Amino acid sequence: MLVQEVIMPSIHNNKDSVIGITQPVPFNPDIRRYCPNRGFPSYRYVPRLTPHPAKDPDGHSYRKASEDIICPVYDASAWSENIDYLYGVDLFNFAYWWEAHEAWEGGWASATGDQKLFLQGMIQISAALIKWNVKQFRGMRSLSTSGREKLQKISVENKNFMGIDISQFMKRLDLFFSLPHEGNIAVYSVLDISAKPLIFLNMKD
Repeated sequence: MLVQEVIMPSIHNNKDSVIGITQPVPFNPDIRRYCPNRGFPSYRYVPRLTPHPAKDPDGHSYRKASEDIICPVYDASAWSENIDYLYGVDLFNFAYWWEAHEAWEGGWASATGDQKLFLQGMIQISAALIKWNVKQFRGMRSLSTSGREKLQKISVENKNFMGIDISQFMKRLDLFFSLPHEGNIAVYSVLDISAKPLIFLNMKD
């Protein structure tokens, strides 16, 4: 599956941005899409590098109706039919981490119990990867630790939750976030699949 071409917007005056920060790229551009009929945004949001999607007039989601972005209710038993949840997984896997965060946040706000804990954990992992991309490693570690703790709680009574093998996902996250991130991030393109923070859903087809 090819990744939709990304057209970069004009980068705003970002004199405060960190040298060397770029838009992220997918860890595996050929990974399966779970919501192939919904296109990706025109760019991946990176703080201080690209326009804020919702607040900036040049943003890819500026004035976009919220119902086009998130589904307000998540049903764990019907996750494979939840287009918005699946789209959030696609966004995550293709390095649209801020956008994945937004896609899941509406469900988190209305969820309860394990669903709420799970979505909060996924949101924090997304936020940790945003921090990783902009080289804010202290924030990355804090968010990734908090997110993994929530997913660990889910795994105690749920081997699979909303299509994800939690233990396998946790192993990939643990390997990735334990790497010496202060080095050259270019090496992550050749990581073994076991250390790439990707989501594989247990689809029946």
